[in-house]
Amino acid sequence: MTQAISHQPGVSKAAETRVTRLFFLAITAYYVLQIVQRLAMGGGLEADDGEMLMMTPGMQWGYGPQLPFYNWLQVGVFAILGKTLFGITFLKHFMLWATFALLFVGLRAWLPAKQAAIASLSLFLIPDIAWEAERITTHSNAMLAAISGTFAGFLWVMRTGRWRDWIWLGLAVGIGGISKYNYWVVPAALVLVALTMPEPRKALRSPRALIVPVMAAAFCIGPYLWMQANARLAMASAHKFELDESPTALLPEGVIEYLGGLVALLMLPLIVAGVMHLLSRKASRNQNTAPWLPGLMLRMALLSMVVGLAVVWFSGAGKVTTRWLLPIVIPLVLAIYLTLAQRISRKATIAFTLSLALLAVGVFAGLAHDRYKDGARRDFDFEGLAQHIEALKLPPDTVIVSGFYLGGNLALLRPDWDIASTLPTSMQDRDAPHVLFVSRYDEDLVARAVSVGWNGIETAVFEPREHIELPAHHSDATLSVYYRYAHKQ
Repeated sequence: MTQAISHQPGVSKAAETRVTRLFFLAITAYYVLQIVQRLAMGGGLEADDGEMLMMTPGMQWGYGPQLPFYNWLQVGVFAILGKTLFGITFLKHFMLWATFALLFVGLRAWLPAKQAAIASLSLFLIPDIAWEAERITTHSNAMLAAISGTFAGFLWVMRTGRWRDWIWLGLAVGIGGISKYNYWVVPAALVLVALTMPEPRKALRSPRALIVPVMAAAFCIGPYLWMQANARLAMASAHKFELDESPTALLPEGVIEYLGGLVALLMLPLIVAGVMHLLSRKASRNQNTAPWLPGLMLRMALLSMVVGLAVVWFSGAGKVTTRWLLPIVIPLVLAIYLTLAQRISRKATIAFTLSLALLAVGVFAGLAHDRYKDGARRDFDFEGLAQHIEALKLPPDTVIVSGFYLGGNLALLRPDWDIASTLPTSMQDRDAPHVLFVSRYDEDLVARAVSVGWNGIETAVFEPREHIELPAHHSDATLSVYYRYAHKQ
């Protein structure tokens, strides 16, 4: 599927093969080196990585506020590699590798290898893909791969209409639907926009298209029914939106963050695109085998952008993070670089390649700085925390209740410990006579016991709250950790 069906005149098959090999060599080498760097630097886990250690007890329809696909994959990886830093790091980077690989495969249905490579790699210029996806995110990485898989399936469906491509599209939509909620922006916008364009509309009229919603429903029905049955747990992260039920501001704070987030995500891709355009003004235009494709992506982005703005505005949302905007930004960046790739000079190609290389070097350097900087979250002495808890000589059946950051790092160091999250109802169905509540916040840990649904709260005896300071390995920074032991009478 990496071979375009129609060969562009003037481009040799050997050249196409060479570009394809270089593309896959580049993305593979980059993410292998990222894995090596992460393992070499060691240190603690961020909250999202810690979540994977705490929220993977086995295959379940749901685990909490996040959709379960990434958890399922992590369960499988842990079964092979163990609950290790390598197991966490491998899956995160494999999802990012798949994001670029699947998009390239999809674009090759219509475009020469060079154009497909430029458009695919343009996503690396989006900060949340080059940086945040490396540093923090997990479930969003699965969503990125699902978005690329969706584009790949749709483009090959338009090219061939074969059953296998329709099945692939149904698989991608189903996986995306259980990866991240904002994934649905992509298939919704894709269908609505495709119906306004002759070539894509023709593909959607095929009776075979019915397999896509059927497969998507088959993937989603279990997790979504679980969400309905466990609404409090499934909606535990709704506070992140900071919704105001009766907004008074004409311009909610979320609108400002929404527009600012779009600017932050698009600034670097637009700067590089501007330089490439200036360097390609005298270049000859390549034959366009898919003139509708940039327009499809542009219309998707504009539709999503307008609808997204309306949702944020009228809901009174007070919080919008940039990674929630990725399904909007990705089609726009693709539209820009698909247009550029139609007429691109050798100088522009070199400038694009150098931009990617400099950014990649910057990411490596930035991750090293983030690991060792003053007060780095991964630099604190979590082994010291584990030893301090061991020195408390608590009963062997003690359950530790903690957030993903502290709890995940303890789970990495002491995989045999029983550690529960601070999500609502996490202790509701557990008969735990002894509980140690651990937090990095100066909070009421009795109230925390109530929020997690511990059934021993009414008769529990709480010891006085204590706290320790965790030192950092490479700076003078410390991290305050509060804990309180409780047991049933």
